[in-house]
Amino acid sequence: MPSKKHLDDESDLELDEVPTSINPYEELGISKDATQDQVKSAYRKAALKHHPDKAGADDKDAAHIKFQQIAFAYAILSDERRRKRYDTTGRTEESLDLEDDDFDWTTFYREQFADLVTLEKIDDFSKEYKGSEEERRDVLKAYNNAKGNMDKLYQQVMLSDPADDDERFRAIIDDAISKEEVEAHAKYSQETDKSKAARVARAKKNKEKEAKEAEKAAKEREEGGKAKGKKTKPSKSKSADSDASLAAMIQQRQQGRADNFFANLEAKYAGDGSGKKKGSKRAMDEPPEEAFAKNRKKGRS
Repeated sequence: MPSKKHLDDESDLELDEVPTSINPYEELGISKDATQDQVKSAYRKAALKHHPDKAGADDKDAAHIKFQQIAFAYAILSDERRRKRYDTTGRTEESLDLEDDDFDWTTFYREQFADLVTLEKIDDFSKEYKGSEEERRDVLKAYNNAKGNMDKLYQQVMLSDPADDDERFRAIIDDAISKEEVEAHAKYSQETDKSKAARVARAKKNKEKEAKEAEKAAKEREEGGKAKGKKTKPSKSKSADSDASLAAMIQQRQQGRADNFFANLEAKYAGDGSGKKKGSKRAMDEPPEEAFAKNRKKGRS
């Protein structure tokens, strides 16, 4: 991928060229015999984790490129014909060169970017993921990767928050240690109570800060709508989870692109909390074939 200049909100949706150099299986962290449900689950986790709107200013360029690679991997593996072609040739660029297939990568990417993160979707995913066997596996995998360092573990486990999950995660790890599923790493077993308490305190402080920032962003959006003569409803917090607070800020950023074509695309598919369009609201877990069919129609019109 060529280097990109600093990305602002609108350029998050810009593309230089198709990231064909990736291995889609490695990009999503799945095996070649993964089922379609596993492909979808891996994509959702990776895309939520690396969505550019969640990145800080210094990491925004890298997150933008990473999200493109994740979305491209999903475009290949979520379609049976494209996946089969890749498995046969080992070349992603050939997977897109299929007869009678008018798939448009740029349109697909922009729709994935706009559709992925909303409060409702994060809340739904959180309810499905937290307490699941999948989360347990992720916790133990992160525990081993971090060699018992809980700070690093929380950086790796999706939707995790020490303020909410510390006691639950420790129960998972302690149970696995007792069953000899994982090693009792010193950084975990010898961590002091003071260190544990400090981590939870930091997490609570960060959560309060994020909630205030999300509330401020929602208020500014509401006041901006009133100034333009629009009726808007105040945002209501859907979850105490820190990722939900971040999602509110993501929505605010997306809706701030009001004069841009892609902002209209986002309003159509993600919804903006006010005058919703009658077009269908595409959910994150709907079959991607609908997006492909839409692209084919565009190519033939």
